[in-house]
Amino acid sequence: MSFLERAGQAARMTMSSHQNNQRTHAMWLGRWIVGMLALIVPVGVALGESVDGLKEMQAEIQWLAWSDQAFERAQREDKLILLDLMTVWCHACHVMEETTYADPAVIRLITERFVPIRVDSDQRPDIDLRYRSGGWPTTSILLPTGEVLFEANALQPAELLDVLQELDRVYREHRDELHQHAAEIWAQAQTNRASTAIRDGAIEPSVILQSMMIMSRLFDPIYGGFRDKPKFFEPEAITLAFLLAHDRQDPDMLRMAVLTLDQQQKLVDPVWGGFYRYAEERDWTKPHYEKILAIQAANLWNYLEAYQATKSIRYKTVAEGILSYVFRFLADRERGGFYASQDSDVRIRGPKPRVIQGDDYFALDDRQRRAIGIPSVDRTIYVGWNGQMAKSLFYAFHVLDDDEAKTVALRTLDHVYDHGYRPNRGMVHALFGEHAQEMSFLSDQVWFADALLAAYLATDEGRYLTRAERLVTDLVSRFEDREVGGFYDHGGTVEGRGLLRIPEKPLRLNLQAVLLFCDLYYVTEQAQYRDLADRTLRFVLGDSRPHPVAYTALATHRFLHYPVHIVVVGDRLHPMTTRLFRAAHRVYFPGKIVQLLDPERESLEVGRVSFPRLESPRAYVCTDRVCSPPLSQPQELHKAVHEVASLASSPALPELKP
Repeated sequence: MSFLERAGQAARMTMSSHQNNQRTHAMWLGRWIVGMLALIVPVGVALGESVDGLKEMQAEIQWLAWSDQAFERAQREDKLILLDLMTVWCHACHVMEETTYADPAVIRLITERFVPIRVDSDQRPDIDLRYRSGGWPTTSILLPTGEVLFEANALQPAELLDVLQELDRVYREHRDELHQHAAEIWAQAQTNRASTAIRDGAIEPSVILQSMMIMSRLFDPIYGGFRDKPKFFEPEAITLAFLLAHDRQDPDMLRMAVLTLDQQQKLVDPVWGGFYRYAEERDWTKPHYEKILAIQAANLWNYLEAYQATKSIRYKTVAEGILSYVFRFLADRERGGFYASQDSDVRIRGPKPRVIQGDDYFALDDRQRRAIGIPSVDRTIYVGWNGQMAKSLFYAFHVLDDDEAKTVALRTLDHVYDHGYRPNRGMVHALFGEHAQEMSFLSDQVWFADALLAAYLATDEGRYLTRAERLVTDLVSRFEDREVGGFYDHGGTVEGRGLLRIPEKPLRLNLQAVLLFCDLYYVTEQAQYRDLADRTLRFVLGDSRPHPVAYTALATHRFLHYPVHIVVVGDRLHPMTTRLFRAAHRVYFPGKIVQLLDPERESLEVGRVSFPRLESPRAYVCTDRVCSPPLSQPQELHKAVHEVASLASSPALPELKP
């Protein structure tokens, strides 16, 4: 069978297997020839391998940005596109840059016969969603119109030369057939999309039970985590395990959480603190040493909760180590905000350039590291990641009484909002010093709005709630699919070339949006947020793609279970108000909401419940059905929370009764 016949057969198989599911079909559209060369090549340079005497990074390949101009050039010159999907912190990306893309024969062939496009996945999550295969780098060959002919990860020079030469030959010989087949698949995809009915999913407690069963089946009872290898962080699974351990008094769920947190501490930098990105082995060894802001934020939250749930000082120590690392290396002390990532290696430039790899560098102490130099930091401020970190910092303020964490979180949100919010458009994706990346992605809107809500609950400053609600209004206006439900990953500000023509609704981000909408409803009692949560969750549960197990259970649980509220009523400057407010946050009860109401500044009504104005500060513990008597002492809160919670019922987002 010829190459083209195999390609056509693969295309027909793809169409047949996915024609009843437009979304799944769309994910694979454009990958219909992948694998037909029988050349999915393994990583060319081992990640732990020493690379001596590396050349300076070459500028001879004139990489283009993803743009209309790049695709117009490819079509005008009738050339295939080489897409290099990378990140600035990726070790294998650096190795390929310094070896494969520095090879004179590779440079010559790419320059003569291909249009090279390089994309940073962190800057373009929309392209990453549609084109990344496995990990970074993803090396793809595209038709001039953007459909994928071939994809692999890191390739050695000889391997890439073989791929480029073969695909160039195939394209020259079968150009018309390839373009025709691509057009037919696009047409079929549009037909499927127009004719496919999406059913609403039922929001039932059984979703949570199913997630528990799956987690139990996947759990590694020896080393923790929910896979064999490689081992990645799964913060939502940890959060869910703590939640279910508390709600159901389930020791197995608690064991899953603490064993995983104990084992994954092997990825903590013992000198500077903070977590490396992931481990190659089942026992959390052979780390990849990059440090990513979002990973620090997620782990900070998990270890703070572990400290609250178990009272074990070792989890507090880990959390404090994360704070120390982030404040020292990733914080923009001048303007506010947090940088994106830190590299795994140290690159020494000059007449004798060399690379000190992570295995060697991170085995050194602080003095030895500083004598060599500091791994480079990507100083981009990504809006969504900054939202995640700010929310975790508020949690640190509540759990550790860390006032600096609160101050830095507020400064971050103020700076990013002031420079990154666009009226009626929402948040931009990234800030580069005084400049912004004027694109809007779902992740940034959801995570940043979530952090603004957390800021309101931490400060009782109404402007943060106003900003959160404004951002959600923009989010609904620009990202929601009003016909089918769910939210698209971008707000229509990107170039619709290649697979970007495929509408995507990431399930994880849609579930995070459900959590946001639920919390806004529980805080404001505005029915519009209940309705948003309802239709978004039903969209996800009705979607036939595999659901993120822990995220789905968390969103379903949040929707079905009205949370415990602790409402502190009093002058915010009164010492007892502060004591009650801080004590309320220190009570461990997953999902609780703590609100401060100052009678001199705001209404004492939450939904249909009115709190009395008394001479001295008081706290109230409430559910949807009952409130405690007024509490005057912080030490009364723990008992009251558990007593009131035991009386509560948990209907799906009920309305408070007058």
